[in-house]
Amino acid sequence: MGGAPCCEGNVTPAAEYNIWCDPEAAQIVLRSGLPVELVGWHLCRGDAVLNPDDIKHVLQIGTPQARFAIECNSRAQEAYFEQTGEHGISLPDPVALAIALDPTIVTQQSEHYVDVEATSELTLGMTVVDRLSVAGNDRNRGVWAPILSRGRKAKVYWTIDNRRWKQALYSALK
Repeated sequence: MGGAPCCEGNVTPAAEYNIWCDPEAAQIVLRSGLPVELVGWHLCRGDAVLNPDDIKHVLQIGTPQARFAIECNSRAQEAYFEQTGEHGISLPDPVALAIALDPTIVTQQSEHYVDVEATSELTLGMTVVDRLSVAGNDRNRGVWAPILSRGRKAKVYWTIDNRRWKQALYSALK
């Protein structure tokens, strides 16, 4: 789980926390030639957020795991309110785990060259996705050479079935 391939970041306007913390490591992974599946922060936003009714539902499950899931995310709940002004919990790692356990939760995906900005003060940690396939153009080829030379694109997940994601979470907490 990491990156914000289509939207603003949660620690800077350009970067999601996990990639921002160590953009050089993210670059190494993306440039390694290994298969990469990008489960970005955007997948735990919007309708994927546990809203107050969802939180109430989880607590009504009544298991120690369900209570713990809400209690251990009290800071995440505060952060979500600070960032959005809305009440809820955004759960990026559980979303990533749900996708790992059941990839059919993903409703839209595509493959692209992806790199991470590791030097700019303004965009440090930004996940840059070549969504329009322009990395190989003459004006871009030099900058993208480390990614292009590996010849492997990352699989980027764009959307999930939020109802199924929440059902998977509820089932795991029973």
